[in-house]
Amino acid sequence: MFKSFAIPLSAALLLGGCDGKPLTFTGTPVAVQRAYADTFQDTPFARGQISVVATEHGDLHTFTLRPCGGDHMCGARQGHVAKTPDYFVVTGAYAGRTFYVSPGGDGWIKRNGTVYPMAWN
Repeated sequence: MFKSFAIPLSAALLLGGCDGKPLTFTGTPVAVQRAYADTFQDTPFARGQISVVATEHGDLHTFTLRPCGGDHMCGARQGHVAKTPDYFVVTGAYAGRTFYVSPGGDGWIKRNGTVYPMAWN
């Protein structure tokens, strides 16, 4: 008889601590966020090339980034990729643009000092 109440009682106690608020990453240590990204989110370039979509000055732009040996990344021309704790940073693949590609399908493009959100697949 006790076993039939154990799971619902445990769930009620756990949910009671949430105060009806959704669970978020707010206030979560960065190390936990990085571990989550490494474990559960898609890693850029894990399957080869990625397609990037971004809006710059109201215009939709698409880019293709593909590994082309070592720490090189190819787009319109050969560039370089560096791994930081949060991003794969691609420089030189497209003139004047730096790509900050993060796990999970998003990131940023920096062009002429302006930062634009992007999505990748």
